[in-house]
Formats: sequence, C-alpha cells, structure tokens
Amino acid sequence: MSNEIIVTKTLVGQADELAVAHEHFTTHYVVGGRLALYDLLGQMLDLVNKFEAAIDRGDLIANIKYRLRSEFGIKTQKNTSDIAALIRYITRADRKTAHVYTRVIEAAKANGIAPAGISGFIDQTGGIERIRALGVADGSPVDSDLSEEKIALTEEYLSCRAELPLASFEATEFLDRFGSSSTTYEYFVCTRKGDGRYHIMSRLPATPEFERTAIKHLSEMVCSDIAKARQGVASLRRRANAVIQNRRIAECSVSNIGLKNVNSNQNGTEQV
Repeated sequence: MSNEIIVTKTLVGQADELAVAHEHFTTHYVVGGRLALYDLLGQMLDLVNKFEAAIDRGDLIANIKYRLRSEFGIKTQKNTSDIAALIRYITRADRKTAHVYTRVIEAAKANGIAPAGISGFIDQTGGIERIRALGVADGSPVDSDLSEEKIALTEEYLSCRAELPLASFEATEFLDRFGSSSTTYEYFVCTRKGDGRYHIMSRLPATPEFERTAIKHLSEMVCSDIAKARQGVASLRRRANAVIQNRRIAECSVSNIGLKNVNSNQNGTEQV
C-alpha cells in the first residue's frame, strides 16, 4: 500500500514538473515566439513605409526583384506588388508564408496602423494563424498555384483601385456606425432602381472570413481570363503608381515651401 502511495506521489510530482515545463514552453516559445514574429512584422512594415517614401523607389524595387531572381531563383510576376516583392525578399520563404505576411502588412497599412501598433492590430483581427486559415476556410483548393495567383491578382487590383476608384462618396454618420476594424475593406448593400443609379441602403458589418470569401468570388470575375487579368492589373498598377508618385511630388513641394517659409522667418525676411 505504501509503495502504491509513493508511486502515485511520484507520478503527481512528474505531472507538476511537466506543468512547469509547459508553462516555460508557453512563455518562452509560444508567446515569446509570437511576440518576436509580431516585432519582425512591425519592422517589415516600417521598412515598407521607408521604401514607399524613397524618391528612387522604382529602382529599389527593380533591384529587389532582380536579386530575387538572380540570387535566390525566385521569379516575380510583372504585376507583383512592391510590398509583395519586398516581403518575399525579406522572408525568402515559401509563397504561402510570404503571401500571408504580405496580407498582414497590407491590411495594417490600409487601416493606418503604425509599425509600433501592429502587434495589437494582429491580435485584434484574430492573429496570423487566423489569417492563414482564411485561405482554406471555405474548403476550396486555394493552395493551387492558379487559385493563389487569382487571389493575389484580385488583391493587387483592389490596391490599385484604392488610388483609381470607380466612384467616391461622402459617408453619412449613420453609415459610419456600422464600420469594422477587422477587415481591410468596407462593404455596402446597394440596389439599382429604374433611374439606372445605384442606391446605398446600408453599410454591411464584415468579418475576415466574409472578406476572404468576397475576394475569392471577386477573383472569379477579375480573373475570368487569367492572361488578360495579368496584363490589365499590371497596366492598372503602373497608373496607380503614377498617381502615388504625383502625390509624393506634391507633398514634397508643400513641405519644401513650408521649410523655406520657416527659414525665411528665422532670417527675418518679410513674407509676402
């Protein structure tokens, strides 16, 4: 009987030791690893912002794509976004991982998240694991190269359309009440009446799962002809880049004017 008690206590002691080991693993590897990854993603976002602000951005991205191909054997499409190319260069990982990281960075940028705030943003949207799971949430074969390309092309199309929208309108206070901070895009319920115009009836609260499904369905329309989609999105990207570049030039001009005014004031020059 006493031997049985000793054995039982020993087993309980082993369970206690494993509990301590599990707590150490969770703290140092699971939690610590996740936080370390979030920190890396924050640094990636910071670098993406610096690349986008660079005057010679086009040359820098061209160099990144060239080195991906020549040094690592990783080919990029003509319509590959600058962010996707840069993240692929940084990770040099498989396409799926690079794609997930790119989605996180693009979502953070679309929501105006600063690099320091990306950890909270990822947790708020369900974590990287949830974003990764969205690709197979509906059971469709999104892991195939063609399906992945269609999704990537559609996301690139939407990114370009943010600079070249089909239409714009001012949101009312009522519509703003139904916004969502967990998705990259906003969704509205519309109807088309006899006057031929689209009428917005409500804003539609959305989840990341809903958004992934919406993009998948949109990809079937955008990429109904994959060859034309590649050419069309590449052309749209060039136009969007021109808009971005012109905006940067205008912003730099305004900044330079402000700096000149400050310098003139400091030198005692009268401003007209």
